[in-house]
Amino acid sequence: MSEVETLKACPAPPKSATPWALEHLPPFSPVALRLVQLLYRENVHIREVSEFISAEPVFSARVLQIANSPLFALERQVRTISHAVVVVGLERVKGIAVTSALGDFATPALKNAALRACWQSSLAGAVLAEVLARPCGLDPGFAYTAGLLRDIGRLALLVQYPEAYANLLAVSQESCFDLVATERELFDIDHCHAGEWIAARMPLPLDLCEVIAQHHDAMIDPPFRAVHVVRIADRMADSLGFSVLAEPVRPSFEDVVEELPEQARERMRWTPEELTKLVASRIATWG
Repeated sequence: MSEVETLKACPAPPKSATPWALEHLPPFSPVALRLVQLLYRENVHIREVSEFISAEPVFSARVLQIANSPLFALERQVRTISHAVVVVGLERVKGIAVTSALGDFATPALKNAALRACWQSSLAGAVLAEVLARPCGLDPGFAYTAGLLRDIGRLALLVQYPEAYANLLAVSQESCFDLVATERELFDIDHCHAGEWIAARMPLPLDLCEVIAQHHDAMIDPPFRAVHVVRIADRMADSLGFSVLAEPVRPSFEDVVEELPEQARERMRWTPEELTKLVASRIATWG
């Protein structure tokens, strides 16, 4: 079964299990969520997606912008949404929808530089997961979405409690505290479990929920799949300087690459400098 196939939806926990830290959570963009839900349907037709996007000016502009970007280096300008969806591909359209939804959701908190670093780390992990997926034989578009959603719980906590989360980052940085443990200490929940709770209420397949809940786990059972790629991409983002905290000791790029399967390591042609430039340009595009 391929990475892009929808398995079962994440099981929703009972309403009474709402963590106090996530009560009254601001809603995500309903337009983006409807688009994601449409894209996760089996056998969705490009015409249906094109019609939906055409009715939403913000997404129309973003999809056209990506289709005409140097990423695709087309000789002729893409002028219609239907052509753009064909050029960009459904998985990348899904990534655009999720990125826009999370960016809009987190925007109120991103005036703080420390909190903005969290958003940029999410973007960096997504871009690197997309890059690493290719030599690993996994779907790059799916990997991008998984990498972006891995820290949805962190974004929720910082949106809910921007000052408290900024202080948490400062204290963790100064005292070298484990960030996940410090989240549990302050909010009675860490961002992995917060993300898992949120994912259960969104139209997401189980393999994405696995990434959100387990991307920090050191031991993940084989076979090698999206959760492994996203965990490695997360650590690679740290090694390249796109970490949530400016850690005094970062994992080396070479050590992170060694975590890839042997065949993927042999196919890996990117240098740290090239990846840093790529991530920085994508962050600049998305803000």
